[in-house]
Formats: sequence, C-alpha cells, structure tokens
Amino acid sequence: MNIFSTYNGMLLLFIIMITCCNIGFNHGCMDEERTALQEITESMGYGHDSYEYSYRSRFFDDCCRWEGVHCSPTNSQVIGIYFYFIKKDSEEQWFPDMSLFSKLKQLQELQLVGNNIGGLDNPEAICELANLQRLDLSINSIEEEVPPCWGNMPSLRTLDLSKNEFRGKLTSILANISKNIEVIDFSHNLFKGFVPFSILANLSNLKHLGLSYNYHLEVETEDPIWHLSFQVQHLLLADCNLNHQSGKGIPRFLSTQYNLQTLDLSSNSLVGNFPTWLFQNVSSVLSLRSNCFVGQFPEQLQSTLSTLDISDNRFDGHLPLHFDLILPQLFEFNASSNQFSGNIPLSVGELKHLERVDLSNNRLSGPVPGGLTQNSPLWYLNLSNNSLEGEPLAINCNMPKLHWLLLHNNHFVGEFPACLSNSLSLRLIDVRHNDLSGTISSLSVLMQLGAFLVGGNQISGHLPKELCEMQKLQFLDFSNNRFSGNIPPCLHKSLVWKNKIQANSWVPIDFTTKGISRLYQGIPVTLMTGIDFSVNTLVGAIPQAIGELSELHSLNLSNNHLTGHIPTSFKELNNLESLDLSHNNLTGHIPPEISQMSTLSRFSVAFNNLRGSIPSSTQFSTFSESDFEGNPELCGEPLQRKCSGNDDDDDGRKENPSEKAEERVFDKPLIFFSFVFISYSLGFWGFLAPLYISAKWRRKYFATIHGWIEHLFYIMYFKLGT
Repeated sequence: MNIFSTYNGMLLLFIIMITCCNIGFNHGCMDEERTALQEITESMGYGHDSYEYSYRSRFFDDCCRWEGVHCSPTNSQVIGIYFYFIKKDSEEQWFPDMSLFSKLKQLQELQLVGNNIGGLDNPEAICELANLQRLDLSINSIEEEVPPCWGNMPSLRTLDLSKNEFRGKLTSILANISKNIEVIDFSHNLFKGFVPFSILANLSNLKHLGLSYNYHLEVETEDPIWHLSFQVQHLLLADCNLNHQSGKGIPRFLSTQYNLQTLDLSSNSLVGNFPTWLFQNVSSVLSLRSNCFVGQFPEQLQSTLSTLDISDNRFDGHLPLHFDLILPQLFEFNASSNQFSGNIPLSVGELKHLERVDLSNNRLSGPVPGGLTQNSPLWYLNLSNNSLEGEPLAINCNMPKLHWLLLHNNHFVGEFPACLSNSLSLRLIDVRHNDLSGTISSLSVLMQLGAFLVGGNQISGHLPKELCEMQKLQFLDFSNNRFSGNIPPCLHKSLVWKNKIQANSWVPIDFTTKGISRLYQGIPVTLMTGIDFSVNTLVGAIPQAIGELSELHSLNLSNNHLTGHIPTSFKELNNLESLDLSHNNLTGHIPPEISQMSTLSRFSVAFNNLRGSIPSSTQFSTFSESDFEGNPELCGEPLQRKCSGNDDDDDGRKENPSEKAEERVFDKPLIFFSFVFISYSLGFWGFLAPLYISAKWRRKYFATIHGWIEHLFYIMYFKLGT
C-alpha cells in the first residue's frame, strides 16, 4: 500500500514537472498570431522610438508578454486583446483592419476602448471568431453601420458600442442577436428608427441594456403586447423618445423587475405622479431627470438607493422631515430645478455617506443644516438660486473633500466662510449675489481653485494676497463689492492666465464678459478665462504685470478709482476679447499698440481723464462713441470732437523726450512732494539767511516795513475817512 502510494506520488510529481517545463520553455504565441499582432500595433502608429516598440523588441518572440495581450496558459494562443486608451491623445485617428483580429482564432475578448478609432476596415471579418464572447469598442468615433453578423456570433455575451457615432437601424441587429447575450450597450450613438421592446422578449439572459442618448430612436415598451423572459439589472433608456406613441408613461414591465440596480429614464418628457414604487424596485441608482413628473416627495417608505436624481421636474411641497430614515444609504442626491419649498431638513445632515448634493433652483428657505457641512464627506454642494438665509456655512464647517461649492443667489449674511481654508481641494467657489460682508483675510492658498466668484456682495478690505499663489485660477469675479487698495501686481503668477493650459471643469460657470452674462459649459468653460474687479473702490495704477497674462480673454476694471496710464504692456494680451477700463481716473494717452489687438471685440475707456487722439485702426473702428465718451481732452473718431494741431498725441508725432521723462518723474508722489519741500526750504532760508548775517540789511528791511505801515495807515484814516 505504501509502495503504491509512493509510486502515484512520484508519477504526479513527474506530470507536474513536465507541465511546468512545457510552460516554462514555451516561446509564446504562434508565428501567425505574432505577425498579426505586429501588424495591428504598427497600424496604431508606433514608431521605432516609442515605448511600445522597445517593449515588443525585448520580448519579440513572446507576444504573450506584450502589453494588452493575454494568452491561454495551456496552448499560448491569444484569447484576449485589451487595448485601453492607448491612442486617446493621438491627433490621428486609427482605422484598424478587423481581418487581422480574425486571425486570432481562439480570441474570446476584444476590447479597443478609447483609442480614437474613426472607422473599421473589413468589420465583418470578426464574425468568423466563433469563440468571441466580449466585443467592446466603446468611447471611440466610429462612423459605421453595425454589420448584422455581429449579433449572430454564437458565443457573444457582451456587445458594447457605446459613445461612438454608429448609425443605421437597430431592429435588424436586435432581431437576430444571440440568445446568450447578457450585455447590450448602444448608448450615445446616432441610431434611428422604431424599436419595439417585444424584439427583446426572448433574451432570457439579458442583464444590461443601454439605448440612451440616441436622439432619433423611438423606443416603445407598451405596444405591441409582449411577455418578458428576463430580469434586467441595468436599464439605460435616457433621451430615446421612450413611449411617445403610448402616452409617455413609465414602462409597466418595470413593476415586475426585481433585480434592478440601475434605472435611467431621464430626458424623455414622461408624465405622471411621483413614481414612489420605483424606490422599492431599484436598489442602487435611479435617475428620472428632465421629465414632467408631478407630486410630492414620499414620506412613508425606506429605500436602499445610493444615487437619486429627480432634477428638472415639477415636484413640489416640502422635503420629508425624516429624510435620513427614507434614504439612509444615499450617496448622491439631485433635486434641483423643481418647486420644493420650506427648510432643508436637519436630517439631511445625518446622512453619513452623502457626497453630492444639488438642491439648486427651488424655493427653499431658512438656514443650511449645520450637520451637512461638519466633518462631511461632501465633494459637491449646490444650493444656489433659492431663498436660504443666515450664515452660508457653519462656523466650524469641515469639508476636506469639497471640490465644488455653489451658494449664489440666496440671502446669506455674515462673513465669507473662513472654514473653507480646510477644503484644500476646492476647484470652484461661487457665493455671488448674497449679502456677505466683512473681509476675506484668513483664506488659505487653494492650489486647485479654478473659479473664485464673490461678486454682488458687500465684502470690503484689500484683495486677498493669496490670489497670487493660486496658480490655477481661471475665473475671478470680485465685482460689485467694497474692495479697496491696489490691484495685486503679482497676479501674473497664474499658470492658466499666463500659459496655454486647458482647465478641467464639468461644472457650468456663469461669467459676465462683453457686458453680457454668459453660461460657459463643456469645452468652452475649459478655454475661457476672465478677471472682473469692477464696481469697487480700488485705487492706484494698473500693474504693468497684467500684460503678462497672455491667455486672458476678459478683463473688467471699470467703476473704480484707478489712476495713472493705461499700461503699454497690454499689447501682449494676445487673446483678450473684452477690456473695460471705464469710469476711473486714468490719464495720459490711449497706447496705440492696443489698437492692433486683433482679438479685441469689446473695449471701453469712457469717463476717464484721457487726452490726445484715439488711435486709428481697423479694430478700433468697430467701437462706438459711447466707448470713449466722458474724456474731455480725447479727440478723433468715433467722437464728434475733432483733433487740433495743438493736441499732444502719440498718433505719429513724437513727444519731446525730456518732457516725457519729466512727466514720468513728477507723476510719482514721493518725487513731487520732495521737490515742493526743497523749493520751499530754499526760498525760506534764502530770504532769512541774509537778515540773520548782516545787521545793515536787517535795519533797511525793518525801515522799509515801517514805511509801508505808515503809508497804509495814512490812506485808511485820512483818504478813505474823508
């Protein structure tokens, strides 16, 4: 018995050793597959000096060790291709030849996510891959019609074509799709036509279906009548004209879906009362955004939802008092753009997992619950456009993860929240149009801050010196306040204003430029930059260093008490579109260099003390008389005041260099008062010194004074008296 056991053990050990040796000495994938993979990677544009080329060179024979390639451990045939975002930063699109992938006969997963693919050559070729289970071409720019055979691949479990530009009708694909399919995602494409849900009735394994954001689709779940055979977990039907032929109601089959984790019915103009029953059927993510639902928030239920978006509907009434008991696991809550009224429930502050809150554009009033901002995991808080009162944030607020804070257009009072110094990850602060007062004196340097918006309050004091260290500032709005002192000359340290660095923000930003309030969102918000210090009591000269902000698009310094000349350095503001210096005390001439700024479409220096002629240029000819009015010594078009020969101007006539130097010297207060003091001293001692030194001069001086006094006495009493 022992001998038999020993023999079996040795045999097993021998088999293991042979297997290990076979694996260890395997030279990688087959020649045909290596050649195909080499052609594929070369078609992606890898040069001989690229990292990928050098990596493949080191392991040329063993393509199974190439990045993104996975081989079977038994026969070393390629079974998986995982190329994620390899060409995402490339300017050239990739047009892969799918026949090369068809040579990988045992391929089970093909994932080419985010590779800037513009189209496919020989797309039908991959239909030969009998073992292909997962095809993921998402996040590209593919402009194709989907080959019908893609749906017929017998082993296919996942077909993800989302976020592309695929077009055509879906019915021909869905009608013949594999019965084994588990994941279908065609969201964010250009598909069109009518799609009855009955076409999916027999897909018993379906777990994920995405048809969202195909604006020309018409998805109908109610007609014709059908009997479902699946229990879906993720259903994405946003903005696909859902049930527009059957009354725009919520799909009835959802009431029998008990495994729903994610449901998105956004942007379909659906109607009806608040669908409270969905709180029970959906376990994790529910989005009903941008529909026409009415009614009040439910108060007598409990849900496990982690994300709830009911924004942009017609819900009204109060938010429930015991909000924390209804949605104890809530992670994100968006109820913006409704008609909710009353106070924000204190119980909202008891939600320990809450990281994103948007209650903007409602009719809410009262204070902000202190618990919402104390030791809070919030990274996004938007309470703007309500009637909230009291302090904007609790004195001891602590939100270390906070990225975006939007509190504008309320009735908040008190000082700027000093506790925001604890939120070092802030990217946006917007507290505009409230009644805040005091100063901003204890603010930390927020290195990630891109937009700092405090306009339309009553904040006073100097502009915070910390602004100079916030190198990612993109938008700065301190307008319509009571700020005083000088403009910090160190603002040129901003990397975004000075260098061409594209900012990163998905939050829309409202900023006034060219006299118009504009909402910047998407790509424009990443490219726009602006500074607005208008309507304050700022004094002193405009810093020359502002001319270094070559990426600045809008600058508004109007309605202050600024003095001195317009900096000639402004000619370096190559991207400036709007410059407003009106209603100040600026002197001197308009630098002719400014008239050559080709990007400038809005310019105003009205109501200053400028003189000389207005520079003539094609750009300046587009500005109106109102942009220059209120300067009595300014002349030339578009003003009605013509320039005379005596106008000392910079329009071609050269100034006397000594006069220009003298003007610069005496414009400095210290030099001017020093000159007055010295002149007075010389005159005073020049008169008294001789009297002190010479007794003869003193006798003559007093005799003369005595004679004048007698003469005046004689005139007053004898001539005028008679």
